[in-house]
Amino acid sequence: MKGYEVSELQMKLIRLLILLFCLATMPIGVCYAATTLPAGEGIAIKADNMEHDQASDTFNASGNVQIESEGIVLSARQASYNRKTGIMIATGDLFMAKGDDILRGDKLTIDVATGRAELDHGTINIRKGNITFSGEKVIREDESKLLLYKTELTTCDIPNPSWKFGAERLKVNLLGYAVGRSVIFYIKDKPVIYLPWLAFPVVQGRKTGILFPRFGYSNTRGAQIDIPVYWVIAPNQDVLFDLDMQSKRGIGIGTEYRYARKRSSEGSITGYLIYDLLDERWRGQISQNHKEIFAPDMNLRSSIFLTSDRSFLHDFGEKSGDYNRQSNDSTVNFLKTWQQYALTANLRYSNDLYAVDNSQTLQIFPEISLAAVRQKFGATPLYFDLDSSATNFYREAGPSGQRLHAFPRLTLVTGLPDYLHATAFFGAHLRAYATDQIPADSTIKGSDGDLLPELGARLSSSFNRVYALDGEYIKKLRHEVVPEITYSYTPNRDQTRLPFYDFYDRLIHQNIIYYSLTNHLGGKFQKGETIEYRDLMRVKLMQGYSFEGTRRDLLTLVDANRRFTDIILESDTRLNPNLRVTLDARYNVYDRHISSVAPGVEFDDKRGSTAAAGYRMSRNEVEYMEARLSTKLLKPWTFGYTSRYSFDRHDFLESVYSVEYKHQCWNVNLSYRDRPGSTSFHVGFNLVGLTGS
Repeated sequence: MKGYEVSELQMKLIRLLILLFCLATMPIGVCYAATTLPAGEGIAIKADNMEHDQASDTFNASGNVQIESEGIVLSARQASYNRKTGIMIATGDLFMAKGDDILRGDKLTIDVATGRAELDHGTINIRKGNITFSGEKVIREDESKLLLYKTELTTCDIPNPSWKFGAERLKVNLLGYAVGRSVIFYIKDKPVIYLPWLAFPVVQGRKTGILFPRFGYSNTRGAQIDIPVYWVIAPNQDVLFDLDMQSKRGIGIGTEYRYARKRSSEGSITGYLIYDLLDERWRGQISQNHKEIFAPDMNLRSSIFLTSDRSFLHDFGEKSGDYNRQSNDSTVNFLKTWQQYALTANLRYSNDLYAVDNSQTLQIFPEISLAAVRQKFGATPLYFDLDSSATNFYREAGPSGQRLHAFPRLTLVTGLPDYLHATAFFGAHLRAYATDQIPADSTIKGSDGDLLPELGARLSSSFNRVYALDGEYIKKLRHEVVPEITYSYTPNRDQTRLPFYDFYDRLIHQNIIYYSLTNHLGGKFQKGETIEYRDLMRVKLMQGYSFEGTRRDLLTLVDANRRFTDIILESDTRLNPNLRVTLDARYNVYDRHISSVAPGVEFDDKRGSTAAAGYRMSRNEVEYMEARLSTKLLKPWTFGYTSRYSFDRHDFLESVYSVEYKHQCWNVNLSYRDRPGSTSFHVGFNLVGLTGS
């Protein structure tokens, strides 16, 4: 093979050949740059023969023609350029590549004056998305527009794709969509669906279009078809519409609007509306979430959730946490921080779905709080902090009104030896009330106040030792023991004259000491040059003694006002990075039984398989078990299972089975959900690169 010096005219031919690659892979700006390179810059051509026919004024290159320029490689058996007609032709095993993107064909014809190009029996593969176009004729109209005749497209590997679309004519905008009419969808080579019109995105990123429908069946809603339509309004806004057809309940319309603003502010608004054929009324929900960042130290957040009726989520909610939700809560929160202070303002509206009605549900309109973080009090060893709030409570029936609460506190940090850490604090709860809607037989006063002191102390130490193991993977172990004693005192006082909104209004008399022992185990691990320090285990054993027997322990529901609290054991173990075991257990020393226990185990092999199981028991209150499993061990299948079983009801609260089959260019997923009074299954299908990932 001979090498030749490139003349200016030959360079023009080469650059025009390179233009073809812009049909599929290069942005407009790059294409323009490729046609204006200075002579001899970055271009190399090789061929067995190269000549100039002076009679026709045609330049010819033949035999293993190969052109390279700026990462682009083009090869053909022959290439010619006629200076009179301005037509350039390349034929024979035409191949062009840039990176992973490839173009193939039999014959290429380019009009130098207009830039119009035609490719016979061409195939274009855009590797980003793995979209392949092929057609008997491919016409380049300009830098970004193509016309393909008798064409096929797929995201599967060729030559034998699992699916493909076929069309007599396809119009492609390389900066947007491919649009075809009279399109036939094939599975293998079998025609399955006829589509009068089809559009799908060619470039990566968000694009407007119809997503693949979702099918299902529920014994409470009947046969279901969801048809989602996605609309990109702007680079920072989009909306998803969902046409939800249910044979038993009617046709619903769902929307989800998302937006992004400056300084990472963002939000979403979702809604759903259906005329319920069973209830013969309109039903729906609306929710909104917004985060507005005014400055790094000031923001506003809102979360609104409203339903048309109190049983909407029970009838139309699909996931646990929706259909069994206890309340709908709407909140608005404003936060402003300084170096040592934080100001918040909150609004909260709740709809108690477990109550007969919402007349006695307490609402907050609004609550303004000021907090001061611990800060040194002058040159003394004292530190000051503050929690305070002013709240307006409202409900239709029952006492409501305003409350002012402040809890200033001074903490003394003592100067003891390094192995001892001691603190003591003193504070006072200041409460003031203005109350209305007081029942006639109530002891509550219209206006009242109270001051209740609280004090406490904490003494702890720390002992640790490092063990050198020098194993193949684990090099060192560190064991730390932390003994701790805490004391808390709040005087006994009758507070029944005060309205009851929350636990701030009923401060429990406490004269209690807690003693605990915590063990920490950590390790130093090394693989090659990589060193990792990891916590392996934390075990805490704790008990309390109340001198009067009163205390508030929200997790010990069998509290009988006895002096000794339950013995509490907490542990969190990660001896293996993939495995975590937790335990929270409480033992009643008087009745000699376990008050509550909550063991749990979680496994994640970091390759797509996870498993978790947990058991929850609180004596005479609740007892259930939950488990979840997902595995990709049987590729290309993914199996999933979640379940919750109630020992109180002797029945499953919910079971969900799912399976997904993932092919190189398509996937299908099925799910079956079973809960008391309701069963449903759904089927989803995605064409990878077109309707899903």
